[in-house]
Formats: sequence, structure tokens, C-alpha cells
Amino acid sequence: MKDNKSYYLLGGILVVLIIIAYLVTSERGPKTSTEKIKEEQFFKVDSALVDKVDFERNGAKITLAKVGPVWREIYPNDYMANQNFISQMLSHLKNYKLSNVVSENPEMKDKYGFNDTNVTKITVYQTGNVIGSFLIGNAASGPSQTFLKKIDDNKIYLADNFLRNYFVKESMFDWRDLQIVALPKASIKSIRFIHNDEDFTVTFDTTGQAFIDKDTVDKAQAEGLLNLLNNYNTQSFRDTTLGNDLKPNYKVIVNADKVWEFEFFKVGTEENNPKYLLRVSGLKQIFEVDENFVKMLYKSKKELLPKKEK
Repeated sequence: MKDNKSYYLLGGILVVLIIIAYLVTSERGPKTSTEKIKEEQFFKVDSALVDKVDFERNGAKITLAKVGPVWREIYPNDYMANQNFISQMLSHLKNYKLSNVVSENPEMKDKYGFNDTNVTKITVYQTGNVIGSFLIGNAASGPSQTFLKKIDDNKIYLADNFLRNYFVKESMFDWRDLQIVALPKASIKSIRFIHNDEDFTVTFDTTGQAFIDKDTVDKAQAEGLLNLLNNYNTQSFRDTTLGNDLKPNYKVIVNADKVWEFEFFKVGTEENNPKYLLRVSGLKQIFEVDENFVKMLYKSKKELLPKKEK
């Protein structure tokens, strides 16, 4: 009898262990379901024909569209998009594969990143027509793996060759091209600097030598300005407008292929490296930068002229 009781006890313990093991492993990893799926993608795309993509995340929306030969952000503002980011996104959109279903339990959606503050909705257009939408959750543990979900379906999929960072940016601004202008060095004829009572102009001759009136500008300083304007990139963006009656704290006027005006307006009351808004003639976008950035472009006459030997 004792032996029978021992067998029953061991059998009961085994059953309990099996139940515990099931509860521990159920819905725990990226591949908790072995359900095979027939579809490799939610919908097929031809990356050459995709001409618009909407992203919605945490109450914000951005629309990227192909305008002529290039991609631009067309909502909420009109600005050049980062072309490399677009290429990466389109490549993965075309080539990703749905691996398997990891969960069908609606209570597990938060675990995989499908909550209101994290989930990203993507809508794809081809030749002007919507071809489909789906939701992007968390990145998975495997390389280039992400959890995806249809909008009206509880099934959560593990997708291969779908790098979340190619679709979900920390800020919607990150889709934008940081470049403000790219002025060829040889095109720059003069640069005028205006700040408080200071107002002077640096002129460049055909050899690139720079002068303030009859004084020669330090060669390294002049070359630094030309290099900066050849690839002038912002730190961030501010979607706002500035009144024409506002007086800038710093103003730089560059005579190149056309006249470019760079106006810096101090905002806030910070004493240590305060923020400025930058307005550039001919561009709708307002840029946000700090004082160190301003001083990279704005140079005083004292900074530009060679230091006199004592």
C-alpha cells in the first residue's frame, strides 16, 4: 500500500510540475506558438511604385511622399526627407517575412509593444492608392526581427528582416534631412555679419582669399566658413512661424548662387548655451539650435582678422 501511495504521490507531483512548466513557458518567448502561417507578408509592395507612407505614433502623424525624384515630408510640414532612411525602410518593407504567430491572446499585446504609447501604425500607398496598413510593436531578440500585427486581429507575428529602427524613429523629426543648405565654395562671393552695432562684410576673390575692406581674413577662419556652408546641417526643428517684424539677434547674409539670409532669434531665458530659432530665406522650415551652433556661423571681426603679434 505504501508503494502505491508513493506512486500516486509522485504521479501527482509530476502532473503539478507539468502544469507549472506550461504556465511558465506559455506566452513567454518570441516563438511561443508553433502555428504555421500561409502568408509571408501582410501585403506585397513594389518599392519602385510606393509613393507615400503614413506613420502614426503616440498621437503624432507624419506623411512621407515621393515628390518628383525625391522623397519629402509633406505633413505636418514640407521639408526634405532623409533619402537614405527612405531607401532602408522601402527595402525592408519589400523583403520582410512573417515567421510565425507568437500570440493570439489580447492580454499579451502590451508585452509585445502594442500599447497606445509605443505602437506605430504604418499605411502604405502605391501609385496614389492605399495598399495596406499594419501595426509595429517591439523589436524582438533576434537580429532584424520585430513583432507585427494586423489592425483588427489579435494575432501577433514575428517578422524576419524587419528592423524596427528603419520604421520607428525616436522623434518624427528624425525622418527629415538635417541639411539646411549646401553652397559650393566657389559660388560664395561675400558674407555679411550683423549683430548689435557690428555690421561688416567678408568678400572672397576668385582664389578664395577673403578680405574685410583692405584687411586679409585669417585663412583658416575663411576656409572654415566655406566648409560649413558647403554642408550646413541643423541640430533640430521647430514647426512654427516667426513674424516679419521680429528683429534677429544675429544675422548672416551670404551672396552665393543667390542671396541667402540666416536669422537667429534667441528664445527662452537660459543663460548657459541658450536656444535659438533659425529662419533661412526661401525655406518654410524653422530650425532649432543652440548658441554654440550660432557661433559656428557668426564670427566677429576680431575673430576673423589675424591676431597681431605683440
